[in-house]
Amino acid sequence: MNKKGIMVALVLMSIGFAAVATTLTITGTINYGYDTKDFNVYFSEAILDGVVNNDLIEKTEKKSITFETKDLSTIGDRSILEYQVMNNSKQYDATVAIKCERVDGEGNVSDNQTSDYTEIIPSPESLTVKAQESRKGTVTVELKNVSTEEKEEKFKCSLTVNPGEREKEPSTYIADNYCDSVAKPNLGTNDELIPVTISDSGEITKVSEDNESWYDYCDKKWANAVILKDDVSTSYVENQKIEMNDIESMFVWIPKYKYRLWNVNVTEPLYNAHSIEIIFDTTNTEDVEGVSCATPGVSGDTGSCDNGEYMTHPAFTSFEVDGFWVGKFETGYNGTTSNYNVDDSNNLIIKPNVASWRNINVKNIFNVSKKYKENLQSHMMKNTEWGAVAYLSHSIFGINKEITINNNNQYKTGYAALPTTDQSDFPGVSGDGNGFNTTWNTENGFTASTTGNITGVYDMSGGAWEYVAAYVQGSSNDASTFTKDELGQLGEKFFDVYDKESTVKGYTKMILGDATGEMGPFDEYKDGDNNPRYHNRWYADYSHFADASYPWFRRGGCFSDGVIAGQFGFPRDTGAVDRGDGFRLILAPSNQTQ
Repeated sequence: MNKKGIMVALVLMSIGFAAVATTLTITGTINYGYDTKDFNVYFSEAILDGVVNNDLIEKTEKKSITFETKDLSTIGDRSILEYQVMNNSKQYDATVAIKCERVDGEGNVSDNQTSDYTEIIPSPESLTVKAQESRKGTVTVELKNVSTEEKEEKFKCSLTVNPGEREKEPSTYIADNYCDSVAKPNLGTNDELIPVTISDSGEITKVSEDNESWYDYCDKKWANAVILKDDVSTSYVENQKIEMNDIESMFVWIPKYKYRLWNVNVTEPLYNAHSIEIIFDTTNTEDVEGVSCATPGVSGDTGSCDNGEYMTHPAFTSFEVDGFWVGKFETGYNGTTSNYNVDDSNNLIIKPNVASWRNINVKNIFNVSKKYKENLQSHMMKNTEWGAVAYLSHSIFGINKEITINNNNQYKTGYAALPTTDQSDFPGVSGDGNGFNTTWNTENGFTASTTGNITGVYDMSGGAWEYVAAYVQGSSNDASTFTKDELGQLGEKFFDVYDKESTVKGYTKMILGDATGEMGPFDEYKDGDNNPRYHNRWYADYSHFADASYPWFRRGGCFSDGVIAGQFGFPRDTGAVDRGDGFRLILAPSNQTQ
């Protein structure tokens, strides 16, 4: 393959401004592309001034972005284009250098590269986009001064793209086939969990657990299973379609894996949003310098772990299992009563197009979850278990980018916001949400899944905030209704327990693998509602660490949260009843039940 550097035009902007009272408007075009049979980098997202606007991306080739900034009228005003590029190759990394230069009216590079009026800031000036990785960059236009007479400035930015064949990592875990050791889904006992396949239209079919079509993680096809209502639990035979009305709950299998660490120290990340390197394996990692480390699983403790090493994800160690089943959707409530704050699991359902179970405190969430299927070790989802699903989603085995928000303002499960205001191309469009959205079994609906297809997990961005079984110990503001003795007796098998010194910015108190501190660095700035929040560097998701004042973690985001929602978001709360807070269920059948 030709590895010669390729120069392509990135930006061409015209800037006009006059007196102080006038505004500054910029129109620009970004061209980016290098395409061969085995190497392809393309745009996968565009955010202009904090708002996702993928209409800016050429829909056919995804090779260019055309945009116009907001009006800039005051010195210091900025307009920021954030672009995300995806390296679709499995063999080649991309090194991208970015350089902006002012040009004359004919497009030639100007001798004078300084300006009294504007500053153009590309950041970063270089990117390493690894194979199967997505990375972000920005172009910022800032108004430094104004002029008493009309002027015009032009500039262009260029990319130099160099593909390079991947070098083998110094690890005994790297293999040509990452899927050789995928743990077989554990269906437990009593035949309650029924293996199923799901067509793109949402048709659910009972299959044998030995059916080769059930799952294929290397093809982003995750294993699904359902639990039927008691009165129909034995009425279906193999290869028969299962009616949705007969289903009580739906689950997705998350097989045990180890992942490559990149941000052990929080403040010194190797890189930000990227494809997380995962290897399926049912054994636990041990301390081998430069290769792997034993899983610490403790708040603020990184053990012997270092960046670049592999670590067994902690979600699989507390229950000592080779995988777990996660609720395919947020947990729903089967009924119309307003008394949701109960520990009665009889009304628990996990299905698409139902309202999330909210208005319930953490103790009742925990009790409902634990009582549901105790023989399958059902329990309230932990923070680390959320992290395990989120990390798998952002790998070559998942959607490998941010999940589309569920913006349905009725808290209905399995919806996805539309990327465009043109509704004609989206059959099954619903208008009862916060803006238009589609259901789980549509092409647009797949973008709200962890796999980008119908086999994945939904509602991990938007819908309801989801309480997880994770808290800061010793809080005097715990409204979960748990006593300290009760929490102590249940222990770290059922809860992720965080250091009492944790603070809203205390990301070093993370548990490696919980998808909090590893998403840093973190920035505080005002969002579109003019409220300041902390945001991480993985899609700027809402990132407020739990502390003594708000000791319980929530995950994912609410339907109304827009760009700050996502699978890597984590605000905090007291553990009390809230109309916007729901939860998710986990089944962790022991290895002995296989």
